[in-house]
Amino acid sequence: MISLSVLGTIHTIISIVAIIFAIAAFIQFGKIQPGTTTGNYYSILTVFACITAFGLSKAGGFNPGHALAIMILLFLAIAYWLRRSNQAWTKYVQTFLMTTTLLLSLIPAVNETLTRIPLGHPLATDITSPAITKTLMGLLILYVIALIIQTLFIRKMQTATHKE
Repeated sequence: MISLSVLGTIHTIISIVAIIFAIAAFIQFGKIQPGTTTGNYYSILTVFACITAFGLSKAGGFNPGHALAIMILLFLAIAYWLRRSNQAWTKYVQTFLMTTTLLLSLIPAVNETLTRIPLGHPLATDITSPAITKTLMGLLILYVIALIIQTLFIRKMQTATHKE
């Protein structure tokens, strides 16, 4: 059986639901877009996941997961603040920030999942295990591909808007 504290269980459930909303946003819009229903739910749940992460620590005290949570919160705040601007470049930065919050959220998710599952014989022992490093490399490649596609889409939309 996976041993999670009550806070760990709550954090995990919130995080999984946030990731589901991120996937829904990518399917619906091709990106996580602040101000949309899926984007807002993703963001709110991600904030709660970050807050609950501060109460979790295997080694005790501040850890890399806490640093990631701070970065995610900062990136979300900047992305929502950029909604106020009508300048073309802000769409690129906002998309980069929102997509990056998902990548940063998946780093501890991969580590925690692969060091716990399957029960009794986890796929990885620590962050340096090949299963984790290969999975994170795959996520990094998907992240770069997603950013390229999103950038091309934004450029296409802006070009179409200027032609009208």
